[in-house]
Amino acid sequence: MSTKTPNDAQSVEDAGSTNVDAGGAGEADDDPALGPDRIFEVLKNQRRRRALQYLVAHDNPVTIGSLAEHIAALENDTTESALTSRERKRVYVGLYQCHLPKMDDTGAVEFNKARGTISLGSTFEQFEPYLNLDADDPDAWAQYYLLLTGASSVVLGVNWLAIGFPSTQLLVGVLLGFVLLSTVHLHRTTERLSVSAFADR
Repeated sequence: MSTKTPNDAQSVEDAGSTNVDAGGAGEADDDPALGPDRIFEVLKNQRRRRALQYLVAHDNPVTIGSLAEHIAALENDTTESALTSRERKRVYVGLYQCHLPKMDDTGAVEFNKARGTISLGSTFEQFEPYLNLDADDPDAWAQYYLLLTGASSVVLGVNWLAIGFPSTQLLVGVLLGFVLLSTVHLHRTTERLSVSAFADR
């Protein structure tokens, strides 16, 4: 036989509903932490990476038309003004029907279909560390090494003319410069290969 009065029962129900509401509110306030599988599922596609890079470089929101033109020009190795209507449409349709909705689902972007606008989403920061992968041009790294070699040669040459021989500190500094640049290059290459390996699964 229950000893709870109607008022007691109502109090229990109120407390339960308060807990549920509080839990729901707490979950709504925090952006969900995406697992690596969901992050790389978005980033394994080059169009989606380029879309995020474009959004970072431009004032938000952007139009899907301007985004499609930018990506189409990169894919066809041409300028936006030289694109054909077919090249534009192919990228536009792919973004509209597939890529942008997928990115919107993860919160990477906010895609307003009615207005045709896109802006960075609430979970974008979880994708940001991986966005420079396409920027690792091998020619750029060759230029970095050449620049470091030239600067080191000038510094050592001036030191040689001034005192007759390069100091130990300068030699160590040059060596550390090459070690640091090589470490960054290796790290970036490893990141790029990791994403490529995930995309090939």
